[in-house]
Amino acid sequence: MNAKKERELLVVGLKNLLQKESKIGEGYRALAEMLESTPVSLLLDWVVIEEETHHTILSNIIHSLKQTVQKRSETGPDGLETERETMLCWVKRLRMKEQTVVAVCRSLKSQAWWENGGVVDAFLDALVMDSEKHHRFLLAVEKAVEDMMMSRPQ
Repeated sequence: MNAKKERELLVVGLKNLLQKESKIGEGYRALAEMLESTPVSLLLDWVVIEEETHHTILSNIIHSLKQTVQKRSETGPDGLETERETMLCWVKRLRMKEQTVVAVCRSLKSQAWWENGGVVDAFLDALVMDSEKHHRFLLAVEKAVEDMMMSRPQ
């Protein structure tokens, strides 16, 4: 199968996923409305926001995949190596900050033992998962920066 056909199949699959995500988001929205005056509604509101974000990201990915591949510029900016080092330094700093967030959340979890502490505990778990997800994204960013620099003409 050629790359164009593979991309078209991926777009179809992502469109199906987008529809499923939309329906899931509607379900969370409805449940959040039912539980509006309770502490757990905050968790559901967070999920609704994330579902909306997923929808936006998936839409942008689909749009991007539909575009024809554009030529990359043959010339790069001056000081490309300096830019690379700056970008990689930012990635490293952000990864360390995410690790700090994980450590702080895990420490705070030990304090979420009172009545209704389960909501705070779940929230802290979610923050840990988000930081771990961000760490994974930063690894992908780091690889993309490395790949961009390697593919530039000398």
